[in-house]
Amino acid sequence: MTEVMLIQPPLPDRLLPYRKEIVLCPPLGLCYIASNLLAHGFDVNVVDLAISDPNPEKVEFEIRRVQPKILGITASTCTYKKALEIARKAKQTDPGTVTVVGGPHVTFVAQEALAHPEIDLVVRNEGEMTMLELCRLYLRGEGSLDRIKGIVYRNEGRVVNNPSRHLISDLDQLPFPARHLLPLDLYKIPGTLITSRGCPSRCIFCAAEAMSGGTYRVRSPSNVLAEIDEMKTQYNPPFYFIADDTFTVLHDRTREICAGLKRMRVRWVCESRANFVNREFLREMVESGCFCIQFGVESGSQVVLNSLRKGITRDHVRDAVKWSCELGLRTFCTFMIPHPEDTLATIAETKRFMLELKALGALVIVSATTPFPGTYLWNHANELGVRIVSDDLEDFDLVTPTMVTRKLTLDQVSAAYEDLASISSEILGVQPFG
Repeated sequence: MTEVMLIQPPLPDRLLPYRKEIVLCPPLGLCYIASNLLAHGFDVNVVDLAISDPNPEKVEFEIRRVQPKILGITASTCTYKKALEIARKAKQTDPGTVTVVGGPHVTFVAQEALAHPEIDLVVRNEGEMTMLELCRLYLRGEGSLDRIKGIVYRNEGRVVNNPSRHLISDLDQLPFPARHLLPLDLYKIPGTLITSRGCPSRCIFCAAEAMSGGTYRVRSPSNVLAEIDEMKTQYNPPFYFIADDTFTVLHDRTREICAGLKRMRVRWVCESRANFVNREFLREMVESGCFCIQFGVESGSQVVLNSLRKGITRDHVRDAVKWSCELGLRTFCTFMIPHPEDTLATIAETKRFMLELKALGALVIVSATTPFPGTYLWNHANELGVRIVSDDLEDFDLVTPTMVTRKLTLDQVSAAYEDLASISSEILGVQPFG
């Protein structure tokens, strides 16, 4: 018997054949929650059904075998239905199991989530401290539900939304993720880490701002390097993926981390923004072991970029790609369609820009713009002239068109997406850093 079982649900059924090409990285959010609970003496198990066998019978068997007192499930939008199925099986197995759901989807639709009787509680935003308090309550009898911040629950048939919890200001206080609870050999990028939370940008399609309360918080360089040193000693992955929304925001901090990585002689990759790099900065990254970088470009139309609040210009992108390719970096540029201000003409601009960047040496990828809960795009869809055309949350997978705009029909969106996908360097199952 295990006190706490943390689960990442499987992908939608149609994506299961590609799961090992889609699920590249371990679920660090669950691993952070697990390590914090372990540090406080709780017994914890982590199961990633997105990478392992997602057979429903095996899921039920695992729950019966472990018999968790608390079942914590993380849910993205496209895995939300699977999360509900898991919670339902847990309740059927043992009605006394406390089912807790967290993650980016339910954070913004908690009221709707609590309409499902198989869910007992929703954890909003960060989960480490909230789950710790819930475990102390249900497993040790310490505290009371009404005093735990950051949760939504039912009380006598009424949904109660407790006050929000302050986000963790000192990320160094968290123990490193409990990677030892996962089958790291199944992941193509086992050496994944996060050195910051949030993003200083305000792009309308991204939920990072809402999930992190509009804040950008960073770990100290020494703390980051200590985690990499631990990973190198225990697992020695072939390279490290710094999975921050934007790793290169603070140049002095990034340089300090790069200096440590250079001393450790490791290879690493990251995501960045075209306006947060210059040639010399990129050169320092390469000299410290960086061999691949990804830039979110989103559109080839400056009018559309401005409407997205992206904060970059096409010249920023051209320069960043040119410098990166000249320095030998494997350079990825990601695009999305449609955007609220897109027309057939702006999508044609995007196609030309993708081809231009490919000619410079970049690899380009296109995805379907997806109106996730919590984003400005979701909250202001009517104002932006966006209409969501699917009510199946499993379609919210970044490869299925789920919205139309004032100027584009679904047929036009689908045709444009297929056209741009045909010139993409990678489509489904992208492996940017292999």
